[in-house]
Amino acid sequence: MSFTDRAQIHVQAGRGGNGCLSFRREAHSPKGGPDGGNGGRGGDVVLVADEQMIDLTQFRHAVHHKAPVGGDGEGRNKHGRNGGDLEVSVPPGTRVLRDDEEIAVLGAVGDRVSVARGGGGGVGNRAFRSSTQRAPRITVPGEDGEGTWIVLEMRLPVDVAIVGMPNSGKTSLLNALTGASATVAPYPHTTKEPALGPLDDGVDEPHLVADLPGLAVDGSERNGSALGQLERAKVILHCVDASDPWDADERIALVRAGIAPYAPEQARQVIVATKCDLEDPPDGVDFATSAESGEGIPELREALIEWIT
Repeated sequence: MSFTDRAQIHVQAGRGGNGCLSFRREAHSPKGGPDGGNGGRGGDVVLVADEQMIDLTQFRHAVHHKAPVGGDGEGRNKHGRNGGDLEVSVPPGTRVLRDDEEIAVLGAVGDRVSVARGGGGGVGNRAFRSSTQRAPRITVPGEDGEGTWIVLEMRLPVDVAIVGMPNSGKTSLLNALTGASATVAPYPHTTKEPALGPLDDGVDEPHLVADLPGLAVDGSERNGSALGQLERAKVILHCVDASDPWDADERIALVRAGIAPYAPEQARQVIVATKCDLEDPPDGVDFATSAESGEGIPELREALIEWIT
């Protein structure tokens, strides 16, 4: 199953239960008064940040989410039960949008937000009894619950993002920097979803480094890209394959254009030549590295820790 960081779902809160029309019918009270109870309110749809969730893949098929309805009122002044809330688990770091407007961010485990309110319960005829109206036949039905389409966007806490043309050594660089064991192969588009690794500074919690797929060979964004994960990055590493005869400046320009809609303005952008054990690095790069020989890796790791801590 592929990584999914954006999903559109429909949430429907529960309808409120109807009020009851009822009169007492007892042997000792042949002309009993109204005793219809009220309906219960419908359940809300509540999003909850769950640490067991790693992305939004489940919402590719689970699109519709409906909360329970409220129970109808009954005779003998019995009120209907309230509909239970429907809790929908999402990953921490999920942003919620409605009509392209952000309405909530669930940043930490346990954060919760109601995205659809249940309808109010109806009113039974007992509530309409008065001195002038001893036998009311009036009830109020339950209200409809809110229903709406919302968009979920998940953003990983990425500190360092690695980008570049296909087969430019991004995954190998991730493995060398962090000790991750992401799959490496000698053909383009090996990485179908973000590959992650920890960068440990020995003091704080490890920082997250991500190899982000998503660019085609012409620098355009591919379907199912994970480039949205750039939004929280402090440092962006542009990988340039030193063994590629294509002009490095042209490659960098295409990558910059491809990530422009997602790259934060404040992020530091660094040019890293890879595969320098095969060829000398092109002019103008900030670091010359080789995942195979380890060349330049300690220096790059030290610089990254300095920039993000």
